[in-house]
Amino acid sequence: MARTNLHDLANRLLNGLASEAKDGTFEGRLREVASEAGLNSVRSAEAVKLLEETGRIEVLQRGRRGRNTIISINSTEDISLEDAEAMLPSRAAKRQGRVNYDDIGRAVVDRLLELARDDALRAAQVEAFAASNSQAQERLRELETQLEEAQEREVDLRIKLKAAEEALNRAEENLQRTLGGGGGSSDSSTPLADDDARAVLQILRSGHA
Repeated sequence: MARTNLHDLANRLLNGLASEAKDGTFEGRLREVASEAGLNSVRSAEAVKLLEETGRIEVLQRGRRGRNTIISINSTEDISLEDAEAMLPSRAAKRQGRVNYDDIGRAVVDRLLELARDDALRAAQVEAFAASNSQAQERLRELETQLEEAQEREVDLRIKLKAAEEALNRAEENLQRTLGGGGGSSDSSTPLADDDARAVLQILRSGHA
């Protein structure tokens, strides 16, 4: 048996929609039309479903978030009690749809196995992430050590370069004094008269630069 007078309520709703439709399409507040037809929200939803299943209407847009409901009316033929009952699932199907304790037990076991697999996968992912993080930290420590060693080598090279520059300056001064006559009155700023001496000093200074 169909639910009490559902087909009658569906017919009343269909007539209300048809009276408000333009060119076979209703657009507006479904709740208002259903209320005028004597349907509450629950029975209205059931009636709309029955009208859709029997091909009387097609809902193009649901009235949600302030939008109007848009329904295409395919037919205004009344729904009979037999039509409504034909839309209900058969008792045999209901009996087949019943579950027993074995079905529940299998479903529970399957769900537990699925959860166990998910937990194992997450644990493996956590371990892989931890190992990757440990390797990254170890690599970072190695790079920091190499950077410190490079900085120490740079300091040593700067010290050696400074010492070499000082030694070169002293060598230039000694060469100038030697080639300039060796007198105590000559200094590094005194021009060299000998072309060969100037050439040697030029080579030294070009290498220094």
